[in-house]
Amino acid sequence: MTNTLKFWTRLPATLLRELINGEITLRAMGLVYTTLLSITPLLALSFSVLKGFGVHNQLEPLLLQFMAPLGTKAEEVTKQVLGFVDNIQVGALGVVGLVTLLYTVLMMMQQIENAFNHLWQLPTNRSLHKQFSKYISVIMVAPIILFTMFGLMSSLSHTAIAKQLSSHSSWNSLLQLIPVLLVVAVFTFIYIFIPNTRVKFLPALGAGMIAGVAWQTGGWLFAAFVVNSGPQTAIYSVFAGLFLFMLWMYIGWIIVLLGARLAYYFQYPEAVFQVGQADNLSLESRELLAAAVLREIALGFTQGRPPLSLEELRAQIPISRLLINKTLEDLIRYGILSQETGKQPRYLLRVSPDLLTVHYIRQSLWQGDHLQQKQAQQIRQATGLGEQGLERLHQQAELTITQLLEQRTAEPPTQAST
Repeated sequence: MTNTLKFWTRLPATLLRELINGEITLRAMGLVYTTLLSITPLLALSFSVLKGFGVHNQLEPLLLQFMAPLGTKAEEVTKQVLGFVDNIQVGALGVVGLVTLLYTVLMMMQQIENAFNHLWQLPTNRSLHKQFSKYISVIMVAPIILFTMFGLMSSLSHTAIAKQLSSHSSWNSLLQLIPVLLVVAVFTFIYIFIPNTRVKFLPALGAGMIAGVAWQTGGWLFAAFVVNSGPQTAIYSVFAGLFLFMLWMYIGWIIVLLGARLAYYFQYPEAVFQVGQADNLSLESRELLAAAVLREIALGFTQGRPPLSLEELRAQIPISRLLINKTLEDLIRYGILSQETGKQPRYLLRVSPDLLTVHYIRQSLWQGDHLQQKQAQQIRQATGLGEQGLERLHQQAELTITQLLEQRTAEPPTQAST
């Protein structure tokens, strides 16, 4: 009970700090730009799918509902967007045009997944093959599901029973709640579907409910702002609609990303208390953590157990998920571990425990991967501290900088590499 109270007390301050730090707002800005590039191709593809079912004419009411916070500008912006969509003839684009159209849409979805994975502190994204197959299925299926949901809602409101119940205030209140419930359902779905990890239903539902209410509330407040901002937006002239549309998209993406972060905190409540801790480890801490991770993985290997996941590692090493992720990434990059891909990646040794020495681990952490070793070679050449110079420094650990300077002036000058 005490921990739960501490969690809910600390959660708002944690989210506010992350919002002020700028990471979420920066990603929201990037997604606004990506959405501007992708909204017309996305609607064109959705239009083509819906046309096959004969319901493409319902695209405008759905878009109008999304643009509702723009107030009087909603209809203007909707008609402009649909005008762009009408000008795109998917069947007449040809191979290059269709590939470009698909690439633009897939780029937007990849950027969304990258933002979600960053908020969930996930080390890797899906493979290109999995991304492509998953995104294509969403593009094909999502419009049908959305219009089915809205069609059912419209049908329910026009049934004979609904007309009889319309005189009751409770039924009218329920009808007004349906759009909010649909938004909550959509948010819950994307919080489960998009991150490259297994998201539990209850954390996603909790985040979806809060984000859905925030979306509806934000829409009402933004609509009030639009109504009272006539003189201010007049300076943008014909671009006022575009300006308001971009501003609403920015607010909307902030709500979506905050909801994704909220789902992460609901699933891993201990992460709230780790915010503000150092993310970059010292070399000593990196060595200790790498040794601890390899010890647990090797123990499971020798006992014949399945490879460990991140959550199983955290059960044995109760520290920040981000730090363990970074350690796993390092060990994979240095060729010591390999990763089984999937919703819950598992980690295996690439070197036999009988051959893997502490010296090899320390050397890998100290020297880094191939690119880092190449960079170190360039630095050695530029500074004049080659392998022999480093050995001399290690042997003479008490050497002062003044003595090092005297040795440097006594040596013949070296030719800097170009």
